[in-house]
Amino acid sequence: MKEHLSEEINEVKDEFEEYINARLDLVKLHTADNLSRFFSGMLIKMGLFYLFFFVLLFVSLAVAFWLNDLFEGRGVGFLIVAGFYLILSILFYAMRKLLIQRPIIQSFIQLFFPKYTNYDEP
Repeated sequence: MKEHLSEEINEVKDEFEEYINARLDLVKLHTADNLSRFFSGMLIKMGLFYLFFFVLLFVSLAVAFWLNDLFEGRGVGFLIVAGFYLILSILFYAMRKLLIQRPIIQSFIQLFFPKYTNYDEP
């Protein structure tokens, strides 16, 4: 009787260890999946940002030269474009929580907890 109970306890212990190891492997796989999705998404966004930066740079230069010709000045167009970007920067800084922080927090929550969708509620 005692031996039979001891064998069953050892079996339960072995099965529990296998279960824990399987759960750890599952957590590792989910973590690897989520991190790879995150970093590949960041890489894509960085590449698009890099390309968009050059588009914006050349469009800004074209507008600045066009404004120079329009106002017949040497640097007026560049000052107007610089002022536009200064105003845009101030607005962006004022709205940074709404434009940057919240979407990043929400994307992390969605990435790591896909079933949890009420992240806006307190």
